[in-house]
Amino acid sequence: MSPGRGRPRDRALDERILEQVIALLGSRGYAGLTLDELAARSGVAKTTILRRWPSKAAVAAAGVEKLALQSVDVPDSGTLEADLLALLHGAVEAFVRGRGQFIARLIREAGHHPEIAELLYTVIHTRRQAYRRVLALAIARGELAPSVDQDLLIDLLIGPIWTRMLITRDPITREYVDSIVEAVLIAFAVKATTTG
Repeated sequence: MSPGRGRPRDRALDERILEQVIALLGSRGYAGLTLDELAARSGVAKTTILRRWPSKAAVAAAGVEKLALQSVDVPDSGTLEADLLALLHGAVEAFVRGRGQFIARLIREAGHHPEIAELLYTVIHTRRQAYRRVLALAIARGELAPSVDQDLLIDLLIGPIWTRMLITRDPITREYVDSIVEAVLIAFAVKATTTG
């Protein structure tokens, strides 16, 4: 490939398009997202979007991945309890109250649009990796046994949140999130590294 052909890709333009796709997914859902409206809101031609991403699903996936990466900061506070509280409260802020509220809507739409499954996998996989990194730190500190079933622990942390988001629609309060973390720490016999 010769590097001299065409203009270099404009990262600022890419960012603008991805910000708009996140906004449109939030307001319209995947079914209501159109490349024409995305182009208009981004101030570009539809062909500009299609030169960067080959389809609506591809640009939506890129936007969702951007959001998933923005919403994950891997904490390292020195205790598993504080790290899990930070991750879980961060998830609630992003997906219950913040820009990622549309993820629950995507899950409900997934039965009618199979391509949405890939978008959801991106979000779920990215966030699970953050939990895995926190658990690895806890194992290194001696708070958790190396043989711990990490998938089960993560499922028990995030399952109640998704149950309330998707099924019961009960409120997700700070106290509720704190109680989830406390229950998981007890269930997995986490050794405290601090007093209090």
